[in-house]
Amino acid sequence: MNLNNSFQDKLQTYQDILKSDKDSGNLYQEANAYTNLGSTYMSMEEYAESLKLFNQALTIFQETGNLREQVWVLNNIGTLYFTITQYNEAIDAYQRAILASKLAGVLVREGWVWRNLGGTYRAMSQYDKAIEAFLEAIKVFQATGSTEDQLETAHLLQEVQQEFS
Repeated sequence: MNLNNSFQDKLQTYQDILKSDKDSGNLYQEANAYTNLGSTYMSMEEYAESLKLFNQALTIFQETGNLREQVWVLNNIGTLYFTITQYNEAIDAYQRAILASKLAGVLVREGWVWRNLGGTYRAMSQYDKAIEAFLEAIKVFQATGSTEDQLETAHLLQEVQQEFS
């Protein structure tokens, strides 16, 4: 299968869904369609278009007060900025996601955001902050019983501690 055709198929599907959701007035599904389109464009390394779509989704979720989905979109925005090495913007997005998560009480997603924040600090060689973020992620994963995520993050923590020492 041609990878480009696969992306084109996904884009067409999500665009069709977006049109249908706009026509029906379903804001939640519309924002999800924007998020899916943004993720697809990010996979295609079309970062400006991806960011535009993520921001459209974020705006809808903010306007409708859906903190849970804001966490996920902000995490995606942080990941996009991390990918293009705009680390300060990634940190800002991740910190906003953590705040939304705390307000919404969405612990599992918060754990992933803390882990991503730790990875960003690690990439910036800010090892003390990376360690703090990974420890926070582990606490969240312990609280949610997410053993696999906890172990993966503990492994990242050990790597950073070795780099830091």
